[in-house]
Amino acid sequence: MTIYPAIDLYGGKVVRLRRGEFSTAEEMAPDLLEVASRFKEAGCNWIHVVDLEGAERGYPAHLSAIERLKGLNLNLQYGGGLRTVDDVSAALALGANRAMVGSLLFRDPGAATALWKSHGEAILPAVDVKNDRVVISGWLEATPLSPSKAITSLVELGYFRFLVTSVEHDGMKSGPDLPLYRELLKSFPELAVIAAGGISSVEDIIALRNLGVEGAVIGKVVYEQSFDLKLAIEVSCKC
Repeated sequence: MTIYPAIDLYGGKVVRLRRGEFSTAEEMAPDLLEVASRFKEAGCNWIHVVDLEGAERGYPAHLSAIERLKGLNLNLQYGGGLRTVDDVSAALALGANRAMVGSLLFRDPGAATALWKSHGEAILPAVDVKNDRVVISGWLEATPLSPSKAITSLVELGYFRFLVTSVEHDGMKSGPDLPLYRELLKSFPELAVIAAGGISSVEDIIALRNLGVEGAVIGKVVYEQSFDLKLAIEVSCKC
């Protein structure tokens, strides 16, 4: 199981939201490189970067962060505002190992097919779930799709790794939505799921690991001294 500490960017600063509401933005650190360096020192191989400003505006606003962060020799998954095929390709060309794509995949089946053919598993579908429906456009627009239906349509194209975020848990430190992940893994046993939203303790990491989740995104709590990132990485690797 892989731990993905999150760096959410808005206005060039590292921030966190609660339940995806932009009005709740709270600055966590002024320098993303300093934050990423701390994550690397703790033993992380991946970082999870979300361009919140891009998600709000509908086009990427922090692509320059990719080149800056790649200098640290970390694997990087990047998303937020990647709503055209060209934007996705630009993020990957700049050095992102994975591009997290949500709105584009669910609005344009043709783009979903084209992206898989062009980039394969470098495309990480972002399935953001609120009230049992997939939400897009920076979590501002609900679709009629259930998580299972959204995943089914992409699995049929070849996708097998998914970032699944419980929006209602995000930033709340309330624990992950275990029933959501349990149900998805029951329905799609071969699925590689990266969980996000509400993960706030080492016990949460253990619970997700025991479910068979492939990865966990650690958000707001990773900036608090009470959370032991090194221990979280250690327990994530134990069977």
